[in-house]
Amino acid sequence: MRPRCRGLLCCALVALASIAGAAEEKRERSFLWRVSSGDRTVCLLGSIHFMKADAYPLSRAIEDAFDGSGMVVFETDIDQMGKAAVSMVAAGTLDGDATLKDVLPKDLYDEVSRRLDDLGMGVDSFATTRPWMAAMGLTSFELMRAGYLGSEGIDSYFSSRAKASGKSQMGLESIEYQVSLFAGMSAEESVDFLRYTLADLDTMIPLVDEIVAAWKIGDAARIEDLLVDGFRDHEALFDRLVTQRNLRWLPRIEELFRGDADAMVVVGSLHMVGEQGLIELLKARGYEVEQL
Repeated sequence: MRPRCRGLLCCALVALASIAGAAEEKRERSFLWRVSSGDRTVCLLGSIHFMKADAYPLSRAIEDAFDGSGMVVFETDIDQMGKAAVSMVAAGTLDGDATLKDVLPKDLYDEVSRRLDDLGMGVDSFATTRPWMAAMGLTSFELMRAGYLGSEGIDSYFSSRAKASGKSQMGLESIEYQVSLFAGMSAEESVDFLRYTLADLDTMIPLVDEIVAAWKIGDAARIEDLLVDGFRDHEALFDRLVTQRNLRWLPRIEELFRGDADAMVVVGSLHMVGEQGLIELLKARGYEVEQL
């Protein structure tokens, strides 16, 4: 499987049970870390934004972390996702009278048209979209066709749970900032984003299946292998979409240790792993970190 798909897929969207000794019982983990400072605890949960309904119920460790938290923190305000969709569509629309056919090489446009026909849609439905927006649309449609839904994502699940239980919620960044991460692509980057997405669309669902399987058993090393390595040829994109956001979030996460109650942070799994992931950044700051 080509690595570029691994990274680009996560733009749109995430230890095997360890045996300490032959006589010890194997222990399955969750994609969840408990971070401690003094009397305060913040649990960090790596999220997968699109999930199947059969992913639930979640592990006891994850549910206990939620139950013990007074606040739940997400990448952005989940209640504003409708506004985000409107803003994304606006940002993903070409200027003036330009069309997707005008800005794409013929071979790429023909492939987009073929893919949309296969999905039961006409290319005219994407006539005025920027290439990066067309890439995100195609990715979403393929995920939905395979049963992966945003409404079943980990973020959506815990946002609903927080509302029902009266827990306060907070976003680490604004809707506008998230939209700008894609809207800020150059014309060349936008076309490349679409080209790489199309090239690996057929292998995307098996990859997502593998990511979810690793996530369910807390296999952080496998998640890192599947996702972080996929950005090796796209370092600038990784820096903008992952590293710089981690660094922006870090002070806000640290503020939670000075709050009145324990908290749970739910952000994309890609943000947890790697040398510049939140887990390693918090360890470097001297926090006590344990995977649950």
